[in-house]
Amino acid sequence: MKRSFRLLPLLPAAVLGLATLSCSRPTRVGERPSLPVPTDADVSPAQPGKRGGVFIEVSPGEPSTFNWLVAEDASSASFLGLLFDGLTSYNPIREEVVPALAKSWEVGADSRTFTFHLREGLTWSDGVPLTADDVLFTFQCVYDPRFPNRNAYDLSVNGKPFLLEKLDRHTVRIRTPEIFAPFLRYMSGVTIMPKHLLQGAYEGGTLLRAWSIFTAQKTPATIASSGAFLLHSYRPGQLILLEANPRYWRIDVERRRLPYIDFLIVKFVKDQNASVVAFASGQTDADTIPPDDVAWVRRGEKIHHYTIHDRGPSTASTFLWFNQNPGRDKSGKPFVAPYKLRWFQDRRFRQAISYGIDREGMVKGILFGRGQPLWGPESPANSKWFNPRIRQYPFDPARAEQLLTEAGFHRRGDGMMADAEDHPVSFTLLTNQENPLRTAMATVFQQNMRALGIEARLQFLDFGALVTKISDSFDYEACLLGLTGGGDPADGMSVFVSKGRLHQWYPSEPQPATPWEARIDSLMLAQLTTLDQSLRKQYWDEVQQILSEELPYIYLVTPNTYAGLRDKWRNVQIPKIGSVVWNLEEVWTP
Repeated sequence: MKRSFRLLPLLPAAVLGLATLSCSRPTRVGERPSLPVPTDADVSPAQPGKRGGVFIEVSPGEPSTFNWLVAEDASSASFLGLLFDGLTSYNPIREEVVPALAKSWEVGADSRTFTFHLREGLTWSDGVPLTADDVLFTFQCVYDPRFPNRNAYDLSVNGKPFLLEKLDRHTVRIRTPEIFAPFLRYMSGVTIMPKHLLQGAYEGGTLLRAWSIFTAQKTPATIASSGAFLLHSYRPGQLILLEANPRYWRIDVERRRLPYIDFLIVKFVKDQNASVVAFASGQTDADTIPPDDVAWVRRGEKIHHYTIHDRGPSTASTFLWFNQNPGRDKSGKPFVAPYKLRWFQDRRFRQAISYGIDREGMVKGILFGRGQPLWGPESPANSKWFNPRIRQYPFDPARAEQLLTEAGFHRRGDGMMADAEDHPVSFTLLTNQENPLRTAMATVFQQNMRALGIEARLQFLDFGALVTKISDSFDYEACLLGLTGGGDPADGMSVFVSKGRLHQWYPSEPQPATPWEARIDSLMLAQLTTLDQSLRKQYWDEVQQILSEELPYIYLVTPNTYAGLRDKWRNVQIPKIGSVVWNLEEVWTP
């Protein structure tokens, strides 16, 4: 039921042609072993379908690991969401948490104690029973200080971990140190790990190196799954082939195991233009259609039997930020030149930059009117948490120049903006080369800055190289990226709390660097530890307000979202937020 995989772009059918992949398949299509159905199998209410078929889509990014403990990038998380399940799942149609590996749970009177009942008969794809021991092992791995991972931060409250207790083979009790509002939804993102396969790596201290991409290449069968699919083969730079898990815990009303499809093929293609062309010519089953391509792609709907679905504003945010990390590298060199760090840490400088950006021009020129300016971390698509009253920065170069003057900058005779020490205002902005919308936004930003006498040099990098710079070496000045958004405020803990690993302008601060960051820390903790939804909204509204004033992230625009899907597929339910085929295990074709 869980599917976080993001529908993404493609290549020519000659490359993806099934004939080229036939040698990789373990059995002929339809030859799926018949195994006993779990006693507590979940019965899908969807229309019963026909088994067979291959679903083809593409991704611009590849997984960096198949180890949930290590995964921090969206590509890895996408594939892990297909292979593994948690105790709970999230249904984006009903917008509620639903049972997954746990068939049910009770919440104690203290609102901090959760007792989960696993389904009887659950097994890993290799046939070994999946039990409470696997749940306890997973959390043991998360909290072991030998294995630093972002989950240890996310699955704690004010630095205190959850407490787990095994009641019997199928029952686990989890206690949170304080009330933890998003607990049940968070459990949908906790991938249960197989103790029988990973305990050796845990005991040997090599757990973070287990289930690497090398494992996936050489011995994919050693990666046992609990989800709808299992890994058949992985060819870096080419594709991933997933096959139906014959031991999956969901069935249809006729007691046939899901999923219906036999194979899922995901081809790696970084060129979004090529992928859209391939979808528009009927060569793939699903794709995200950029706003600037919608008009021409729609012309092929009847010819190639697909439909373009307009899903309204995206939940995603696109933003840029300046590196405010005051640290030094191993040689003692500052990550950022001290005089530039002073610029970046000045709120007036950041606000001036924001006033100098023509967001409406980006919407018209890049998105062809299919989008809107964005002023904070929530887009209107996430109506439950969106704060429409935050500060906005309409395009106003005169106001931008006024703020720069107040901050001690001036125009030189050559037209360049300079600081009080006459350093010309110049910086390099990074973004990932695989995303044409981001590179186009960066180009518009560069032009806008030039009008202010500011030189913004652009550097387009492979996503992996970019992540290394912003998360490891910190050898950069500014960056333009985005987040998917659309979830609960608690999902942003590692982004907005000062100690967070994804607190990009200054990651993992030893303590809040500013009073406003300390205030955000307290608000984020407050919204995390109350079940009063109105209070949570009040706290998150204030966080959005602070972010709009201080601008550690300068938000740009959010596009409308368009998804293309071949008409032959049945049981498709398109949610407001999330993947179009979030329920891929239920999807089938006549």
